[in-house]
Amino acid sequence: MWKSRVVAPVLFPSRTEVLSRGKRMVVRVVLLQAGCAALVASAFLVFKGAHQGLAALVGGLIVAAGSAVFGWRVFKPGIAGGAAITMAMYGGVVLKWLWFALALYLALALLKLEAAPLLIGIVVAQLGYWASLIRLK
Repeated sequence: MWKSRVVAPVLFPSRTEVLSRGKRMVVRVVLLQAGCAALVASAFLVFKGAHQGLAALVGGLIVAAGSAVFGWRVFKPGIAGGAAITMAMYGGVVLKWLWFALALYLALALLKLEAAPLLIGIVVAQLGYWASLIRLK
């Protein structure tokens, strides 16, 4: 009546493997966002001109740098408790938005870059984030 089942052991990743996966994910996100920024900047360069291409590139790189700051802050505590990780995530979001606000101010007010290509560069670079979440096997 009773059938015996063999249960295989559950393998959990090591702590260093978890951290390295997270850091690789941050690098993948930042590189894809920078690639999207370069792609949209080259399209603006070809069709609109150098000033618009620069604005699109700056917009995309603002997003990529914000993702890098967020990723750096989130993985700074390493393997830690829930409270430390939560605080690291909150700190990362705050730093990312501070960077974003400062960089937009510098790009629009001081560098006098055009707003439309800058915002298009921001949106296309954000699409790079969504593309980085796709896992191809």
